[in-house]
Amino acid sequence: MPNQFSVDIPAQTIQEVQQHLTAIKIALAPYLVSLTPEERKTMLRMADKTVAFVQKTADYATNTPAFVPPFVDFSEMQQDVAALTALTPLHQQLEQLALDMDSTMMTAGSEAYGHSLTIYNNIKFLAKNKQPGAQAAFDDLSQRFAGQGSRKAEAAKK
Repeated sequence: MPNQFSVDIPAQTIQEVQQHLTAIKIALAPYLVSLTPEERKTMLRMADKTVAFVQKTADYATNTPAFVPPFVDFSEMQQDVAALTALTPLHQQLEQLALDMDSTMMTAGSEAYGHSLTIYNNIKFLAKNKQPGAQAAFDDLSQRFAGQGSRKAEAAKK
């Protein structure tokens, strides 16, 4: 298995990034909204085409105020569009950072887990061959897989 992740991230770098992220969170906190999962389910969703639609609608309404029904607070809509426009580039950068962070963690985690399984299987082999200390290590590590044998057996029956 090729090793794709082979780097030590300095503790100081992690600490600096954490401080920057905390500063970003504090700076944006007064302007951000937190939604419950239930609230998120009821919201209208916007994608790229929808953003363009909203911006064009705002342009039409600005140029022809008669298009705006009296019950629509157009100044609120303009404020929403401005916030959306301002936050979009930040959101894109944060999404890319989150994706890269997730990919890095997935790569490092996959490699670490794969090596751990190899070591575990070696410990299992050594325990069967009465290597001193191997049985205790095997008993400890095998708890991770407790109950999976019964699941595999049930799946095989189906």
